[in-house]
Amino acid sequence: MKDPAFLFYGKDFYEGTRTMLPEERACIIDLLIYQHQHNGYIPNDIKRLKMYCSGIDEATLIATLEAKFILTDTGWQNGKMQILTEERNSFKEGQSINGKVGQFYKRAYKLLTKGEQKKLKTQIGKLCLNNEDLYINWITKHQDPKTLLQAMLEHIVNVNGDVDEIVNSIVIDNGKGGTGEKPQIVYPFDSDTFAQQWVVWKEYRAKEDGFKYKAMASEQAALSELGNLSKYDEAAAIAIMHQSMANGWKGFFEVKPHGTKQPSGKGKAMYSDAFKGKIAGRIQSG
Repeated sequence: MKDPAFLFYGKDFYEGTRTMLPEERACIIDLLIYQHQHNGYIPNDIKRLKMYCSGIDEATLIATLEAKFILTDTGWQNGKMQILTEERNSFKEGQSINGKVGQFYKRAYKLLTKGEQKKLKTQIGKLCLNNEDLYINWITKHQDPKTLLQAMLEHIVNVNGDVDEIVNSIVIDNGKGGTGEKPQIVYPFDSDTFAQQWVVWKEYRAKEDGFKYKAMASEQAALSELGNLSKYDEAAAIAIMHQSMANGWKGFFEVKPHGTKQPSGKGKAMYSDAFKGKIAGRIQSG
């Protein structure tokens, strides 16, 4: 649908046409309207334009075109009219996008818990430059707020690899604004054997040096480290815990012959797709 209006600056028009004849002024108005309603260009067809700008002769039409318009490969064009048209279209598009983003937020407030709303705002702040970016790159692809939140979390985990950042920024509602259910730790392995061995490890740390994980985030980070060191092999992960307990170590190190300690230098952690998926789902439901 064509825009039915354009901005008309009376003072500028008066100052720019005060030395022109009335018929030339009328011709300018007709030509500006034509340009606005025909995709920004006026055809270089004098006979046709004489029909559009009725009541003027060919010489006046040509003089008016040459005075206030520029001939391009596509046709005649008034530069200021084109700029005003593009600015208005950009403004209208921005207003439309802002309205659509506003409607999305209304849906989000109805469908998400307060904890999820906070997480969504955080991820939007990290991933989106403005409302246009949010709408075009995210909302058009994920119109459901829960689906969008999940997609953003998975993007950070799987694309950027920021598992540790997300794990350490977990928000626990503790009954305030969410379901009231405390989120659960995500283990790198699903077996009861591993879960039991993890309990043994925590009891060992508590007995040996009075250590307890003060926050779920720190415990989750330790599990991530263990999964990485074991290359997500359950037997290797349990062996690593047993090695540390046997040697009185406070941390985890790769299993080495004769109990050789793991060198202190570490590379960037690599996480399995399954574990990253669990982390993303855990954060969304937390």
